[in-house]
Amino acid sequence: MAVSTMSQWVEAWEQDLVPSEAARRSSERLTARSQTARYYGRQATARLPEPVFEVEKAARPALQLSVITKRRPLWGAIVISLAFVALLLGAAVIGPVLLNSASASVEYKTAQLERQQQQLSAAASSLNAEISGLGATGRVSAAAGKLGLGPAPKVHYLQLGSGAAVAKGDTTVAGR
Repeated sequence: MAVSTMSQWVEAWEQDLVPSEAARRSSERLTARSQTARYYGRQATARLPEPVFEVEKAARPALQLSVITKRRPLWGAIVISLAFVALLLGAAVIGPVLLNSASASVEYKTAQLERQQQQLSAAASSLNAEISGLGATGRVSAAAGKLGLGPAPKVHYLQLGSGAAVAKGDTTVAGR
């Protein structure tokens, strides 16, 4: 028999093959089929086993159709949605109000402390002026006159000699 193409030759060759017992067991176990495939651009063929898995479909009962005339509201979802919206609105409205009141309170306390600082600065400057006035020489001499104090009528000077004014062994303080 004349074979014209290589694929016909391969088919004829595969028909003449007699599988061994091991090949038969292997094919029964895997139930694989083989295909010819070309590789690297050559016309050589390779047999690649491809396992075929048969999946048994479980018999499912037919779906039961029912007619729904009225849709029931989902109260749980509605309550959760309303609570979430209330929470968002509360955060969007109450949050800025509380923040504004807190900042106003801080501003009020700051203004109060600035006023107190100005009052204390004014009191300090008036006290400094009073201290300067009390330290004037005319004022000091007038106050001394009221107390009966006045200038010394006579001044005595003490002459320090080279002699020892202190007995030996007594304690002396430098500068006195």
